[in-house]
Amino acid sequence: MPFVGIGCQNGGPEDGGIGELKVQLYQALRRHLTSSHCAAVDEYAIVLRVDGSLDTFGAEGLARLRFAKARRYITIDVQIPEAVWRPLDRGQIKEYLAHRIRDAIEACVARLQKDRQAVETGRLFSEINVATAEFLAAKP
Repeated sequence: MPFVGIGCQNGGPEDGGIGELKVQLYQALRRHLTSSHCAAVDEYAIVLRVDGSLDTFGAEGLARLRFAKARRYITIDVQIPEAVWRPLDRGQIKEYLAHRIRDAIEACVARLQKDRQAVETGRLFSEINVATAEFLAAKP
C-alpha cells in the first residue's frame, strides 16, 4: 500500500519532465516508506500543480491543505509556476521536486500535530530521507 501518493496536473503539454520525475520519486517513496507513521491517516496525498502555456495555478508554494479524517488521508497542493521550472535543467528539477515533496509532507505533519494526532516524525522523515537520497542519486 502506498503511504504517499503524488498526482500531477499540468497547465500545458510541457512540464520540464516533472511528470516523469514524480513517478520516479513516488516509486522510491513506495520502496522505503513502511507506514504513514500516523494512526489517523493511511496516505499523504500530494498534488503537483505545474503551470504551463494553457493554465496557471497561482503563486509558488503550498496550498489547499485538507485533512479528511473520515477518509483517512491528508492532502496538499504544491504549486509550481512556469517561471520556476522552465529555467531549471533536469538535475535541478529533481532536486527542486524532492525538496517540495518534503516541504509538503512537513506541512501535513504540522497539521496533523495541530489536530493532536500523533506522528512518528523521526521514523517518517528518516524513511523519506532514504527515499529522496535514492531518487537524487539516480541518473537524471
